[in-house]
Amino acid sequence: MTRNMLDTLFGLCCDVVVYKNSGLEYISSNLDIRFQEILKTRDIVNKTVYDIFEKDIADVIHQNDLYVLKERKSVKYKIEFNRNTVFEVVSNPVIMDNEQIGIITIGRDITFETKIKAQKDSFVATLTHDLKTPTIAQIRMIELLLSDAFGEMSSSQKEMLSQILNSCKYMQGMISYVLSTYKFENGKAKLKAENFNFIELINECSCELYSLNIDKKIRFVTKFSAKNPVAEGDKEQLKRVVVNMISNAVSYAFSNTEIEIVLEDTDDELIFYTVNESLYMPQDVLDRIFDKYVSGSPCTKFNKTGTGLGLYLSQQIISAHNGRIIAESFIENKNKIGFRIPKVYSKAAV
Repeated sequence: MTRNMLDTLFGLCCDVVVYKNSGLEYISSNLDIRFQEILKTRDIVNKTVYDIFEKDIADVIHQNDLYVLKERKSVKYKIEFNRNTVFEVVSNPVIMDNEQIGIITIGRDITFETKIKAQKDSFVATLTHDLKTPTIAQIRMIELLLSDAFGEMSSSQKEMLSQILNSCKYMQGMISYVLSTYKFENGKAKLKAENFNFIELINECSCELYSLNIDKKIRFVTKFSAKNPVAEGDKEQLKRVVVNMISNAVSYAFSNTEIEIVLEDTDDELIFYTVNESLYMPQDVLDRIFDKYVSGSPCTKFNKTGTGLGLYLSQQIISAHNGRIIAESFIENKNKIGFRIPKVYSKAAV
């Protein structure tokens, strides 16, 4: 293909397209059409990036070009040309007869998307803060009232306040789920590594969730066969996963049944799961129960009160620990939900 043909083809593209030879000299591009205001020169043929852009931008482009030449792999990066112009750039090696003859680069203007994301970040942070602060204050005040800090109250008054307290704590949990989900989705979550006994964590979660069993007359049966239950990971986040999975097992279990809470291990992994007696889920339903905003069985959106983020967030947390989700359903109306994680956090991918 001749250079004139390339120039014509590139000129018709909405995105920025650049072709450079193996010496990183510009052979053809539509830069002169897209970037007239920031180019040092519009005569770019046989020029290098330092002849065309200012040094700070040229350094970024040059380093990525060198990587493509050396590794013969594609690379994606962003360039902020100024406060009002941001591009996502993908550079690919051009190889012919096993010889790399150049690099082709495509740049897409993502300025609008970047601004929207920044606004979204600000909105989520502001919203969760503005909701969380008064909710915590309400919880603290109700707890003080229930402790008779302002005078003795009747049992009926305390019962009503207890219901309000539970509602406030539920709201606090929902706010926390929304914020945590957002952080994991956007790579903003920071996991804190510590060593802890996973059996103790499970027992703690089971005690906290005991009240869920009363109405349905469900019994917890623990089966701990792990020889070494000590794990290294983010205890708070993993507790959130265990609570999600046990409470999910309770929510959909048949009344007057047992829920098995199991912890096994291998030399390198801990394996946690629950087994409950509940409706059989076909594979297509089972594949979707960890999707965002999906809750219930048979996987109907919003069919129970909640955000529909519990199992979705659990999957995000387990993935961040370099683990895997377990989800199986058996025709005899038994369902198994859990996860496998490495025992050593340093082997996990954050």
